[in-house]
Amino acid sequence: MNPANTACYSTHGFQVFRRVLSPSWLHCTRDAVASIIRQYRTNAPLAQRNGVSLGEFSLAKPERNPGIDGSKLIHEPYIIGDMLTLDRRFVSLLSEYPLWSITANLLETQAGNIIFHYANLTRKPAGIGPAISWHRDNENTYFCPEGDDFLRLLIPLQDMSQENGGTAVVPGSHLDHSMNKHTLDKDAIAHPDVEAGDVLAIHPRLLHGGNPNRSDRERDVIIVQFGIAGARFRFQEDLEMGALHTRAHLHRAVSQASRQLSRFAVHMSVHLAAHPQTVGNMLEHGCPGKTHTSL
Repeated sequence: MNPANTACYSTHGFQVFRRVLSPSWLHCTRDAVASIIRQYRTNAPLAQRNGVSLGEFSLAKPERNPGIDGSKLIHEPYIIGDMLTLDRRFVSLLSEYPLWSITANLLETQAGNIIFHYANLTRKPAGIGPAISWHRDNENTYFCPEGDDFLRLLIPLQDMSQENGGTAVVPGSHLDHSMNKHTLDKDAIAHPDVEAGDVLAIHPRLLHGGNPNRSDRERDVIIVQFGIAGARFRFQEDLEMGALHTRAHLHRAVSQASRQLSRFAVHMSVHLAAHPQTVGNMLEHGCPGKTHTSL
């Protein structure tokens, strides 16, 4: 992986960076993703508040998921946001330096000038995953700077291709603003193969989308939006945990959380040694000492 090589991104509006993330990173991330999916399926309030039901989406937009009965998928998540709040492991996982280095090179700035905007998990479960409509990220009304001082990184947790509804792109469309989903030449569409551990960078003006997943292969993708500090925003909804902070700030938050958890563990060890009856109370009423850290 050579993050300094940005020729493909400049010319085509996208670039695949190979073998960026280690097998251990993927293992930890899949565990954290499984945790937030469980939270959604079991109606945990934070996961529900920051998620989109695959069933409700399929019912509202049947053309995007033809042949699928959404009423049977109400508790299945399609998108889950605010990942750093739902599982603090994402603070460390998304602080992985190559993600910030790639972004800095593509945006032609220093890594210290890069800030985190938000991240979400977008799922296309095997056999029932919906299509993603053709769009440009600079048209979003959720979290969008005025210019092109941002991008999105797509991080597949399984190999991603046309077969399992992988992201499709129109190379060069970031330079042709007249092109849209109504004038799209299907022969111009490309389907980059992106393996687990690779990273797909998407220019904010690139036209991209994706077909439904009717294969027997899962397609879970973490989408991370980064930008340059100081950029003005056209749209900016409620900030997710970690939004508008640099990598250094995210690392400090991890250290702070670790110290708090360590102090809590020591405190509880001393307390339980002196008051063993507390164990029974915790089992009966639940542990009240879960530590939360805000960035």
